Amino acid sequence: MKVFLALMCLALVTVGGCKSGKELPKVDGIKWKLVELNGKEVVLSNPESEIFMFFDSADKKVNGRAACNRFFGNYEMEGEKLTFSSMGATRMACPADSEWEDEFFEMLEVVDAYAVEEGRFTFLSKEEPVAVLQAVEQDMHTPKQ
Repeated sequence: MKVFLALMCLALVTVGGCKSGKELPKVDGIKWKLVELNGKEVVLSNPESEIFMFFDSADKKVNGRAACNRFFGNYEMEGEKLTFSSMGATRMACPADSEWEDEFFEMLEVVDAYAVEEGRFTFLSKEEPVAVLQAVEQDMHTPKQ
C-alpha cells in the first residue's frame, strides 16, 4: 500500500510539473504607451495625444486610445503567443495623426507573439518587432481607463 501511495504521489508531482514553467508576465493594471511602431519612433502632432493600451487579464480584454479614437477588444496570451481579436473603435475625425492610428490598428492584426522586459512590451509578428510600448506611471488623479 505504501508503494502504491508513493507511486500516486510521484505521478501527481509529474503531472503537475508538465504545465508550462514560464509564468505569464504581469501586463494588466499598467498603462502601456506606444513609443515605436514598425521601426519608427512615435511622435504625434498633438502633444496631448498618445497611443496607449490597458490589459485586463481576468476578462482577457484590452482597451485604450489610438491618438484620437478609443478602442477595445479581446486578447489571448499563452506562452509567448499574443493575438488580438474582436477589435472595435470609435470613429471620430482626427486628420492630424490619422496615419499613426491607421498603422497602429493594422499592426494589431498581425501580432502573433510578444516579449516583456524592463518595462517594455514588444509586439512581434513573424519573430520581428512591430511595436514597442513603455510602461507609464499613472497620475493618481487620472482615472484608470
